[in-house]
Amino acid sequence: MATNSPAAEPYLPKKGAAQQQNSEDSEEGENRKAPWYSGILGVRDLWGVFSSKNTDGTREPKDRPITQQTLPATKPVLTPVWVVMIFFIMAAVLLPLGAVLLVYGLKPVQVSARYDDSCIPNASNNLARQRYLWENVNNTQALQCTTTLEIPEDMDGPIYVYYELEGFYQNHRRYVRSRSNVQLAKAEGDPEIYLCEPLDYYAGDPSRLIDPCGLIAWSYFNDSYTMEVTRSGSGNTEELDISAKGIAFEADVEEIFADYEPRNFNPDLSQWRGGGQIQGTPKTDERFINWMRIAALPNFRKLWGRISTDLKKGDKVEVTIMNRYNTYSFDGVKSIVLANTSWLGGHNIFLGTAYLVTGGGSFLLGPLYYFF
Repeated sequence: MATNSPAAEPYLPKKGAAQQQNSEDSEEGENRKAPWYSGILGVRDLWGVFSSKNTDGTREPKDRPITQQTLPATKPVLTPVWVVMIFFIMAAVLLPLGAVLLVYGLKPVQVSARYDDSCIPNASNNLARQRYLWENVNNTQALQCTTTLEIPEDMDGPIYVYYELEGFYQNHRRYVRSRSNVQLAKAEGDPEIYLCEPLDYYAGDPSRLIDPCGLIAWSYFNDSYTMEVTRSGSGNTEELDISAKGIAFEADVEEIFADYEPRNFNPDLSQWRGGGQIQGTPKTDERFINWMRIAALPNFRKLWGRISTDLKKGDKVEVTIMNRYNTYSFDGVKSIVLANTSWLGGHNIFLGTAYLVTGGGSFLLGPLYYFF
């Protein structure tokens, strides 16, 4: 006897892990929302362009030029002809420019003379010269010397007077840190006097604060110069006025240094003395301001004054030097320099030479590249 059984249900495979994950990704893609900022200033459009997901929830980048990296592009092919043209164009630009820079770099005239050794001629070495300096610290006549500079070419004013030091490491870390900018500017806030150690208090006395303090200020260059010129044609002699006005950066004068009276700053000639005294106030002594601007290299020159008188070829400038600054303890070298400038700056052949060498090299490399 046949029995009626329920109809067999078709076999339906269970949803696999991969299918389930795709479904979840699809739901996530449908429910995914742009960030809150996407509606600001058209950012919504950018969100649609740069979004890494499609609306179907897949990770495939959208079919846009920027996401598919199919934007128009130019890919120049550097054929030998193009390379030679580039070399020749560089030569055509650099060679004339280098010639102009070299001509104007050679136009400024400068003349210099070393005097640290000649000012104490009877001493055989720097140790003896240092001893002479200490023994005659109060004898200005003994420390005075002269040197003569002969002008090789006409020098139109203004003519700048520099002192040049060699072997003086102003870039030493301890030396650079030894100053208080807050104290110099008399600004509000902690002056951080501890930065000036070991020259924060005179002779170590806490009641005698040095102002301005620090190694940089204390070692202020204190040689001085006077000059007179003997004219080559007439033989007449005239004194040259050396002005110290306008030789410092205006920003330094206005912003960094305050107008106040120094205290306990190289007050007397003793073992504690470093360099010279400030003439007036830190704000008005522009030679002091220039000294406080740190040199990056051990050989440097700093502007000491400016002469407005023109000098002619053959003129002889006699420089009277007060040789006070002690460079003998570290075997340093002192020189006096007279120089003028052009629109390009001082006497300098490096820039013009560099352009000429680069342009000449380009001119030679073009044919070599083409034929070889």
